[in-house]
Amino acid sequence: MELNVKNEEYWKFIKDHEQDNPAQLVLKQKQFPSLPLKELALQIAARQKAKTKLPEWYSEKVWFPPKLSLEQCSSEATAKYKANLISGSSFADLTGGFGIDTYYLSQNFAKRHYVEQQQNLCDLAENNFQELGADISVHNISSEQFLSSISDRLDWIYLDPARRGDRNQKVFLWEDCSPNLVELLPLIFEKAQNILVKAAPMQDISRAIAELESKVKSVYIIEWQGEVKELLYILNKEAVEYPEIHTVQLSDEGKPIFSFNGDKLKEEESSIKIGIPQQFLYEPSPVMMKAGLFKQLAQKFQLSKLHPNTHLFTCQEIKKDFPGRVFKIENQIPVQKKELKKYLPEMKANLASRNFPMPIAQLKKKLGLKDGGEHYLFATTMKGEEKALLICEKVK
Repeated sequence: MELNVKNEEYWKFIKDHEQDNPAQLVLKQKQFPSLPLKELALQIAARQKAKTKLPEWYSEKVWFPPKLSLEQCSSEATAKYKANLISGSSFADLTGGFGIDTYYLSQNFAKRHYVEQQQNLCDLAENNFQELGADISVHNISSEQFLSSISDRLDWIYLDPARRGDRNQKVFLWEDCSPNLVELLPLIFEKAQNILVKAAPMQDISRAIAELESKVKSVYIIEWQGEVKELLYILNKEAVEYPEIHTVQLSDEGKPIFSFNGDKLKEEESSIKIGIPQQFLYEPSPVMMKAGLFKQLAQKFQLSKLHPNTHLFTCQEIKKDFPGRVFKIENQIPVQKKELKKYLPEMKANLASRNFPMPIAQLKKKLGLKDGGEHYLFATTMKGEEKALLICEKVK
């Protein structure tokens, strides 16, 4: 570990300068000759990034890895939500990393294990767990070594395979991640009753399930602050052809604001009405777009779809609990600059394209449209394959 994390002088400096520009602090080494300013500045930079994402850890004497990538680390909200999905007597996190998930997931277990190959991360985790009052056993070994070393079966195993390739590129297939979940799965099932796996939001869910040979019992798609942040898979040995798909929107406290469940079989068997635009337009949230449960969503809220491949819905009433944005349709016009100018003389709107054969940038240029204003403009394809612009105002 590069810093003595127990040094109170270091902590005082961090607290005194936590709002300062880290890059400027490094230049003041002569003013603080006894302090490792470069390392302390890195801590301050990491804490500034973590203030919103990890508020509980930010408020404690927690040390961050010098080159922590907060994009890879779970947020406090998503980690707290995951902790409500699993419980039992014994638990192990095979990909401990910074320890965010380990800390929250382990709170529902009597025996807790953190497993990590990198020594510096193990040292930091051990210190941070102590500061947070968490009794978690730290193991500085590989996930394979840990699994081979334990004799008792665990109730739950969690892992978040690293999603970076040899050239630091992002990867999404299980076989390209580290550890390789497909290869490791037989050994994990020997040692655990249940498995929870975190994956990147860009992963193809259907393909991921197929690669795991139908061992997926359920899938959770997690949205926080308007973005899909995580995919979660719960696995067991019993084969399931159609896993239940849970979509969840989280508050900053990790509580579900909205949830919706379905599966691909119900989606295939469900019907949906295709109709013309009515008074209100409904745009599904990112988590519902990722799930693809459009027919089940339409049935639940009694909505029509504008086109089989246009994921926009419509009806005459406002549905208060709809997971997404709601707009009032003011006009429907052809995709023509001359027509648009009649309704938007300032030629300013927030343009979105849904099932439309022209890139946004090209369409803006064609229409002579500027970004901004109170109006929302949807370029889309209608029931009869005609292209149209829907001029809308957002319903607050």
